[in-house]
Amino acid sequence: MLRGGDGLRCPLGSRLKSRKLRVRVGGVRLFLLLGAAWLAGGAAATARAQDQAAVLPRSPFVAVGAKVRSAVVNIRTVRSVTRGGVDINPLQEMFRQFFPGGDENRKERMELPSSGSGFLVSEDGDVLTNHHVIAEADAVFVRFTGEQREYAATVVGIDPNTDLALLRIEMPGTRPPLEFGDSDAVAVGDWAVAIGNPFGHLEGSLTVGVVSAKGRTGLEIAGNTMRYQDFIQTDASINFGNSGGPLVDIQGRVIGVNTAVNTGGQGIGFAIPGNFARRIYQQLREHGRVIRGYLGVRTEAVTAPGPDVMAHEAAEGARIVAVLPDTPAARAGLREGDVVLSFAGQTITSPNQLQFLVAEAEPGQELSCRVERDGRSVDCRVTVVEMPPTNLRAETQQRQWLGLEVVSLVDRSPNVEQLKGTLGVTGTIGVLVMKVVPDSPAATAGIRPGDVLEAVDDFEITDLEAYRRLRAQLAGRNEPLRFRVRTGSVENYILVQPGRRGLEQ
Repeated sequence: MLRGGDGLRCPLGSRLKSRKLRVRVGGVRLFLLLGAAWLAGGAAATARAQDQAAVLPRSPFVAVGAKVRSAVVNIRTVRSVTRGGVDINPLQEMFRQFFPGGDENRKERMELPSSGSGFLVSEDGDVLTNHHVIAEADAVFVRFTGEQREYAATVVGIDPNTDLALLRIEMPGTRPPLEFGDSDAVAVGDWAVAIGNPFGHLEGSLTVGVVSAKGRTGLEIAGNTMRYQDFIQTDASINFGNSGGPLVDIQGRVIGVNTAVNTGGQGIGFAIPGNFARRIYQQLREHGRVIRGYLGVRTEAVTAPGPDVMAHEAAEGARIVAVLPDTPAARAGLREGDVVLSFAGQTITSPNQLQFLVAEAEPGQELSCRVERDGRSVDCRVTVVEMPPTNLRAETQQRQWLGLEVVSLVDRSPNVEQLKGTLGVTGTIGVLVMKVVPDSPAATAGIRPGDVLEAVDDFEITDLEAYRRLRAQLAGRNEPLRFRVRTGSVENYILVQPGRRGLEQ
């Protein structure tokens, strides 16, 4: 027998049980103490993380995205095309050549998925986008970023000359639209944020860059060279499907409408300046079209070669190379060879500037014009008229030389990559035929989508720029043209007889 601590005798077994109980009770106490310490440590860690989050600055682009994204839309179009028509995908056209059958005049409904972006510019449902996004569409549908509901859109007006279009949707209630900033005040190096739907399904994507340059001209958008160009260049990533979306500043204000991407390079995108887009929007909303002034001249840049000036360096002014008959210019006495020095009281530095000044002039308004003629200054007064409707058919015919629409072999757009992959095209010399107009000289001669044009007569077609130079050089020729064409791995020569009809002007 052992004596207990309380002076009472107890059996040994009872003493051991009592000790075991104390150990167990002590273990629970230790567990509770450790648990309390762990909880206290976790709470302290959470507090430290919250303190760090409060100290670390949040990117300013988070607020930009939150402000802008809800007003950006995804645009889907539906287009009806006739078999063999101009708008048929080249892969479908090839399939039909190998597997003919059915009624060739039957219309097919082809749905083009998520062809572009746009953004809300009024509380009551006005949506601004690019014209090439909705061109020739039979139906247009709009869906806001992050939402499932689609709205059928009505085309209020289009302006192919600037590649802008205005849509309208009927939606319940109102939504806050985006506001325009002052794109004229934007400087090279300022922040630029692009928001849109690249590739049609990566909706609400936000990319950040800077304004790389201003006043870019001479671009071809969707196979068309717009009449009025004054692009903002940015390195904010713009991809296919971004077209029509907003380019905004650090405050979320629209400074441009994303329009084009240079597929041959990286970090080179282009946007229509916001101030210009806003004026076009206002006219489309009010008139359904854009009312512009018209002078009736064709001009070119002035070059001033000399001992102190590099050859081909542009000088100020715009040289008139043609005066169209029965136009304001002809009535005012302007002549071929005149150099326009000032117009409407503003000094002219380039043909592009003169073009914009004339376009913005109110039809019927009499304006001053000063030209240099035979070494002396001549002042005159001109009354501009409204620009006649653009002859889109003639412009399309001019663009589709011989009925051909081609792209660069280094173009990375999805359709081009798909066509090249199907045909196994791996070369980089020449241009790839994407479309052939039915019954055109090229179609009659046997040129098909997917062919690679490598030469015409004795001139090599090294790339798209070389093709364009040859097109300009040979556009008026009526004699047959000898093309070297590669179809897959087979090279042959095809004789194309140009059409003899002149273009309407």
